[in-house]
Amino acid sequence: MHILITELDAWTRMGQRVQLWWRDDDAGECCPALEHLLALSTRHAVPCGLAAVPMRAGESLRQVVNECEHAWVLQHGYAHINHAPKGNGAWELGLHRPTSVVLEELRQGMLLLEKLFAARFVPVIVPPWNRMDAALLPYLPVMGYRGVSAAYKRQRPVPPADLVRADAHCDLLSWKDKKAGARFVGSEKCVRELVSHLAAKRTGLADASEPTCVLTHHMEMDTAAWDFLELLFSLLATHPATDWMRPADIWPISQTRTRR
Repeated sequence: MHILITELDAWTRMGQRVQLWWRDDDAGECCPALEHLLALSTRHAVPCGLAAVPMRAGESLRQVVNECEHAWVLQHGYAHINHAPKGNGAWELGLHRPTSVVLEELRQGMLLLEKLFAARFVPVIVPPWNRMDAALLPYLPVMGYRGVSAAYKRQRPVPPADLVRADAHCDLLSWKDKKAGARFVGSEKCVRELVSHLAAKRTGLADASEPTCVLTHHMEMDTAAWDFLELLFSLLATHPATDWMRPADIWPISQTRTRR
């Protein structure tokens, strides 16, 4: 953690503050892992953007979100189903189906989440498997979406001016071993990814307005991943340069939405 503190100290010397946010993917029904996550959010007063799959979300999720002061809901595709032919990777928001079909599913998903979560729903698309065809981006603001969040890449499609992009920079899990399942990537890699993005913003090599994102998947987290997250939140709470942002602050929801 030493290099993270050193980077935060550099921001302090510049008289600037670090903006961070937390995204957790694949929310559906309430479960012990989600309850653990929300308890962590409450204990450390760290806002969490739960990327919920509309076709999996229900009353139990609505109840726990309403009971947690710091929980917000984003839209994780529609049903989290792969529609790409074999050998093309996993895509729900690709153009392997007609564009009109993909957009209609997103619209239906938005309506479901608005009904369940009201003001706790922030109209942001988090594409399953972090993949979305760039050709879909221009349609999203017209439908009422305020933003998009996937996995961070230096080379990425530029969204329309009224669609704010805030990607995930530090994924606590590795997905490379399909047989073993997701595993904690380790403290060293997590800290290195956080410092890399923070340093790039501080030195003008990355968009300084994009908050640095920690990504979790509550259903897949092992003990080591949970322990690191607890340590990270505790450490950052003691440093004067850090601010945890609410999804509703990254993507203000007070603006009038228009839909196709």
